Amino acid sequence: MRLPPLLGFVAVTFAAPAWAQTTDPAPAPDSPPLPPAASSSLARVPPPVEVATGERPTTGFSFGSYGRVGIASDLRGHLGRPANIAAFATRLDLAPYMEIQFNYDWRLRNTRWRAVTTIAANDTLFHFTGRFDGTFAVRNLYLEERGALHDSLSIWAGSRMYRGDDVYLLNWWPLDNLNMVGAGARFEPGDHLTLQAAVGMNRLDDPYQFQTIQVTPREGFGPVTALLLDRPRLLTVAKASWFFSGRNAQAGMKATLYGEFHTMPEGVRQTSERGERVLMPSDQGYVVGAQWGLYSGNNFLNVFVRWSEGLGAYGELRVPAVRDSIRTSARAQEFRVAMSANWERGMFALMGGAYARYFRDADPGVFSRNALWEGAVIARPIVWFGQYAGVAGELSFEHVTYNALDPETGDGAVRGSLFRAGIVPFVSPGGRGSYTRPHIQLIYLLTARDAGARRLYAPGDPFGFNAIEHYLGVTTEWWFNSSYL
Repeated sequence: MRLPPLLGFVAVTFAAPAWAQTTDPAPAPDSPPLPPAASSSLARVPPPVEVATGERPTTGFSFGSYGRVGIASDLRGHLGRPANIAAFATRLDLAPYMEIQFNYDWRLRNTRWRAVTTIAANDTLFHFTGRFDGTFAVRNLYLEERGALHDSLSIWAGSRMYRGDDVYLLNWWPLDNLNMVGAGARFEPGDHLTLQAAVGMNRLDDPYQFQTIQVTPREGFGPVTALLLDRPRLLTVAKASWFFSGRNAQAGMKATLYGEFHTMPEGVRQTSERGERVLMPSDQGYVVGAQWGLYSGNNFLNVFVRWSEGLGAYGELRVPAVRDSIRTSARAQEFRVAMSANWERGMFALMGGAYARYFRDADPGVFSRNALWEGAVIARPIVWFGQYAGVAGELSFEHVTYNALDPETGDGAVRGSLFRAGIVPFVSPGGRGSYTRPHIQLIYLLTARDAGARRLYAPGDPFGFNAIEHYLGVTTEWWFNSSYL
């Protein structure tokens, strides 16, 4: 959720076919998660459509969306502003974001197909700029089928977000969260085991992977553009989940093993206008991780652990800074452990999330802000008044420590901590439930920062002067017909 420059956040989760839908909770940049009951990965098969032989039966188009938009003040005459210092923390003050999803389903004989298109928009809202210059992105554009090769096998190809379970309160997927163009499969041999695998590519508009130069043409006048550096990242991912009580059980336990392998070919990069060039060696990395979960109806507990090295430590949307001393990501490492939970009983509910993370980038320097420990703990108790209104509280703590000497104090490492407390009265037309939406919310959030946290901001940034920050605003949040595979 983030009167700051208009708070808004809208997203659509990428949809799995209704017939292959698993309800793993998980939001997108942030989309929202499905209700935790989803942890049981219920499979739903649409009723057969009777048509004449040879015709292509259709179930037609469907539409889904997740969204959040709001406005907030800092009670000092300015717009409310995000105050988190950890990479993943409360979503109450997230920037605007939107996704809309369009699906087309059809069924022919024993095969079922779905085409998925998800469009996202960022926080450039016309009402705050007066300009028609919003930016849109294609987050999903793929086709998926089930039944052509085996009734328990689904395959897909195209461009997609590829995600598992999330920590909703932190708006984060701690184990698997990839963006790639490729293909993948999901196989369910029996009632207990689910196997998933995918192979794809992505290439960032970054000098580590991509560079164009101006060259003299063989004929004519004026320079032409030539592609010099072109090295896409190849991503291979595999995941196995075991449901101890069966995939369709409303209560049980599951265990997941997960892995990724990243590789990038060598290439040549131009480093100056004089035409000097350097060799960018081939690069690679990996991720290994696991998840353990308990679930019963809407109540669940998930624990995640993950280790990555090389390119895997950066994820698919980041790369090392290009310098003469850093031409590969070999030295980079990341370790993370995280928890997500939800409990509901009558008029009461409690959501929780936490994580700890160590990251060291590829820079060979020992003492710098390129190595850090960070973490956050967050809890959201909820009380319902009747079926359609309630109030949520939120308490969170964030801390970060960099492997660098604090230049201002000269004593100890650069570090900071903050405490945040919020209260969120809301109306929910959909009724009770931690994940029931839509919501119309009034948000008050207080942030208390220690001196170290204030020093994490640039010296001239006025936002770093205050030990106490206020955030008072109104938001709306919704999601419908959103799903994950």
